[in-house]
Parts: sequence; structure tokens; C-alpha cells
Amino acid sequence: MPKIKFGIFPCTEDYPDGKEMVRVYEEIVAEAKLAEQVGFDSCMITEHHQQPDGYFPNPLMVATGIARETTTLKVGTCVALAPLYHPVRLAEDTALLDVISNGRLQLGLGAGYVDADLDAFGVDMSQRGKLFDDTVRFVKQAWTESNLTFKGEHYTFENVNVTPKPVQKPRPQIWCAAWTPQGLRRAGRIGDRWITDVINTLPTFGMFADIYRNSARENGQTPGITVLRECWVAPTTDQAIEEYGPYVMTSHRFYYEVGGYNEQVDPWIKDLKSADEFTLEKVATDRFIMGSPEDCIEQIEKWNRDLGTDYFVMRFRHPNGPEHKKVLDAIKLFGEKVIPHFA
Repeated sequence: MPKIKFGIFPCTEDYPDGKEMVRVYEEIVAEAKLAEQVGFDSCMITEHHQQPDGYFPNPLMVATGIARETTTLKVGTCVALAPLYHPVRLAEDTALLDVISNGRLQLGLGAGYVDADLDAFGVDMSQRGKLFDDTVRFVKQAWTESNLTFKGEHYTFENVNVTPKPVQKPRPQIWCAAWTPQGLRRAGRIGDRWITDVINTLPTFGMFADIYRNSARENGQTPGITVLRECWVAPTTDQAIEEYGPYVMTSHRFYYEVGGYNEQVDPWIKDLKSADEFTLEKVATDRFIMGSPEDCIEQIEKWNRDLGTDYFVMRFRHPNGPEHKKVLDAIKLFGEKVIPHFA
């Protein structure tokens, strides 16, 4: 069997009004600690802003909290929005997180795609690609060099020293999120791995991967693919669908309604008369990792075989459910019955 690693990305919001954020944090920590115990490799935090449900706006701070409650679990972001950070500050904060966690930082960065995330910081959406490019290149150099002079398209620095340096040598990896041809080429050029979105299907990622891999090889990089996936495991297929289906579809119906689904790659969308016809049966195949342990193993093997991915970061929970206890049960079952198959 191929060796495959697994992470989780927890829900960091309290639907609908964000009134119980202390509980949300405590549940994230509990899920991360259990994930570590049952064999997961990482816990990675997402980033959005201006959300009425309290969506945690600082993924590095949340990751630092998780680092203090765990010992081997890698911690980081999937993804932090690079254009919102001053490059020197991001290099310092992430290096410090690597120190605090004793070398467990795993940094995923993206350019951002939600206007509200960038608007509040006065960041021009049209400049996000250049900002992302400069930031990734600067951070990689700042982690390893002293008295750094850097000239990018947007940022220029002279004689900069980021201290302390990260624990990991030569430096932590930076995974670059992308779902456009330009972004995929950028990920191949400056990223250590490409990290996918959670919406698209295995066949679509196959097309994306060709663009990414070609760019990586042209730029002397070794390509690697990390996929973000919706995931649920239960003793039986029917139980998994019953426990997870309504909640995952609430999220994906939202993605559909705001234009996250593409008719070119999901042509059945053209025939829908309303969002009610956007159903689990139409969406799940080659998109979700869901079912019995045997189902999940079979689906993961297919992704590994067809896409070559060797790292899955799983979302077990959505803003409106399943409840925390069921999430713990699913994480435990996945760790006991699925992960050992790929160890």
C-alpha cells in the first residue's frame, strides 16, 4: 500500500451568530488532540474575515494554541491569506510558531477569493496574485538568510533579519493553494506543494495537476499534491450518509449558490431548476471521502492512483454539524480503521 498522510481542518465558526467561540476553540483542541492520538499527521486552520458566525480570523494564533496542547501533530494553515500579511510580520510569526511547536509548522498560503476578506484590509483584489508571489518568495528567503535584500513586484526590502529562524531545516514547507491556470503555474514555480480547494472533483484535479506539475518541473521543483476533502466515516455506508450528508450539503449548496461550482466541469448543473435539486447523490462521487471504513479506503486508493496525491486534509465538521461528539467518534474510527491501511 502507498504511504499516505492525513490531516484535519476543523470548523472554526459557531453557526449562526458566533456567540459560543470559547466552546468552538475548546472543541477544536479536543479534536486535534484525538487526531494526534489516532495517527493523523496535522491539524490545519483556515482563514476568513468579517463573518457573523465568528469565524476565527487569525489561523496562526489558533494553530499556536493547538501546538501547546499537542506534541507530534503538525500545525499550521490551509490556508492563510497571504495578501493580508506584511511579509516581514508573516515570516516572523510563522518562524516563531515553528519554534513554539518545536518544528511542527506546516504553512499553506493562498491569494484569497472572497472580496470581504481583502476589502477590510484595503487590499486591491486585482493585486492579490503579485502580493502572494512576493510574500511566498520573501518568506522562504527570510527564514534562511540574514541581512536579506529583496526586490519583488510589490515589496522591496533591504538588510532585513527575521529572527529567530525556524527550527525545521533548511526551512518549513510552504504549500500554495490554487484553482486557476495562473495560480497553478505559480504554485509550481514558488510552492513546495500544491494544496487544492474542497469543491472540485478528482477528474478536474487531474486537469489542474497537469498544469501544476509542468510548471514545477520547468522550475526545478519536485511536485507534490495535498487535497482538501470532505470526510466522514461510520460503521456502515448508510449511517455515514445519514450522519454527514445534510451538513456537508448545507456547505456545498452555499458554494453552488455563490458560484463556486463550474458548469464546464459539472455540466449537470445546467439542468438544475433550483438549489433543492443540488443533492448529495449528484455531488458526492469523486468529490467526498465518505462511507464505511472500507468505502473510505477504496476512495482514497482511487485518488492516490489517479491523481498521485499522498496527503489528504479532511473536514469532518461544518458550521451546523455534525455535533462535536459524533465528530470525535468519526475521527477515532478513521484513525483506527483507515489510517493503518496506508501507514
